[in-house]
Amino acid sequence: MKTILLTIVCLLFTTIEATASDRCRDDVFLRRAYLTLTGALPSPQDCVKFIDDTNPNKREELVDFLLESELGLKYMQMHWGDILRIKSEFPSNLWPNGVQAYNRWIYEQLLNNVPYDQMVRDLLLSKGSNFRSPAANFYRGFQKRTPKNIYANINLLFLGNRNCTDNGYICFSQIAYKSTKEWKEEIVYIDIHKPLPWQKVSLECGAEFRPALGTDWRKNYVSWLTSHDNRRFAEVMVNRMWYWVFGKGIVNEPDDWREDNKPSDPELLKELTDYFLQHNFDMRALMKKILLSDQFNSKMAPEGSYIPQRLPAEVIVDAIASVTGIWSTYSSRVPEPFTFYPPKTRATHLGDATVSSSELELFGKVSRDVSLESQRNNTITSRQLLYLMNSSVLEKRIRKSPILQKIYINSPTIEDLADAITLRVLSRRATKEEITLYKEHMEQDNLPQMELAIDIMWTQINSNEFLYNH
Repeated sequence: MKTILLTIVCLLFTTIEATASDRCRDDVFLRRAYLTLTGALPSPQDCVKFIDDTNPNKREELVDFLLESELGLKYMQMHWGDILRIKSEFPSNLWPNGVQAYNRWIYEQLLNNVPYDQMVRDLLLSKGSNFRSPAANFYRGFQKRTPKNIYANINLLFLGNRNCTDNGYICFSQIAYKSTKEWKEEIVYIDIHKPLPWQKVSLECGAEFRPALGTDWRKNYVSWLTSHDNRRFAEVMVNRMWYWVFGKGIVNEPDDWREDNKPSDPELLKELTDYFLQHNFDMRALMKKILLSDQFNSKMAPEGSYIPQRLPAEVIVDAIASVTGIWSTYSSRVPEPFTFYPPKTRATHLGDATVSSSELELFGKVSRDVSLESQRNNTITSRQLLYLMNSSVLEKRIRKSPILQKIYINSPTIEDLADAITLRVLSRRATKEEITLYKEHMEQDNLPQMELAIDIMWTQINSNEFLYNH
């Protein structure tokens, strides 16, 4: 790689926070908000419109728009799919029809902004066909369908407890399964005639239930779990959403709450939990509060408090596709409900961890084999960098990019070319220093302008500014 291009790569991540204010620039906030809430880059048109907008409330209005957008709902659905282990084959074995129904159920909860406590109640009290009562897939997605294993997973997901030793699992010991004549359909039902194994259920927190014959024993537990009085239930979700935004929980890891793993900022956790409870478990309101916080609006560290995060695998793959205009294709090993996904399907919208690609695997796509947030590996590796710098596949995508061809045709000057590519790839305008370096590179190597365009896009895709949410 030429010396000038190396200089540009090094320059890119150092020029994005050049202002004196503690508050990040508008273009930085726009990209940060889009990637956090939708897993997608803003379009160049959206960038120009937002950067030039003088409305003092434009950040709040952007957050409201993104939270209710289709991309926002689908990306939040992906987060839920990760922790609920939505996967058609081993170890969950939900099968594609079940995966499709389950994902649709989650999407509808988010679309209708169903309160978190109600969503969890509906999930944990679900029963019926895995195709017709989608939430019932929660009880199907276990390799070991024992009451103890189901209860351990519930404790992990909703209380952040990795080592529960009480007898609360009794509340889930009535769950039973039966197949039907329809292929891969299974009914989850409650065996209300099951004899009582214990007269009393006692939880570690001190809560007690006395199951009664002929009733669904889950109800007492779920009612206690999701109540306002059980503050831990709200705290764990607040902390999980903070983790989804910043890549690190106030309690970290977000699903490992122990006496010796205290919150890093107890006052912040209390403030957000109080807000969440006061707003009756409104997840959208909580996410908005976090994104309008000083921490999210701050400049990148070390000048500010925002810590850059490498983009998740699905987001990187989609970002490369969106800037080049050449999308990956995906297919399912199981031919239902379809073998091949529609063209231009985003990796963030696949909804099934069984469906993957070599690119997704390279950048650390989650397996969804466990419900731990730590299963997602967002560290940059030498293999990933070598792919970005040397892959003939990536080079061909850039050279054949219809978007880059259009930019070249519509850009009479190098300034226009640099601005158009930078808005597309990095969601900002090119700086004067960058344009000077591009001109020097073009003159030094006697490059045609189309070759310069290819070098600019390739260089920016290789930059930390592209690979990180900053």
